[in-house]
Amino acid sequence: MSNAIRHLKARYCRSIMNTASNSPEPEARQLIDGLTTELPTSGASPAMAAAERDAYECIHALADRLTAVTMSAAALEWTKARKAVLRWIDVSI
Repeated sequence: MSNAIRHLKARYCRSIMNTASNSPEPEARQLIDGLTTELPTSGASPAMAAAERDAYECIHALADRLTAVTMSAAALEWTKARKAVLRWIDVSI
């Protein structure tokens, strides 16, 4: 898969997370849960694979946390997931 597609996938995750952060809690949970169904990209460089894996791990942690607490109580997970997705975008350029 080309780097352009990987970059697009990373930007998609960022867009969904931005939408979720401005949505009512039930909708935000559904949006983040939807991101947990994404599969890692095959054929990625080691740096790209690591950034993507880290982003998905943080997104999964955020989704798990959102099932137990409110969005505001999951602030640390939101921050970690946002930073991981931004790193993924940076690596994919």
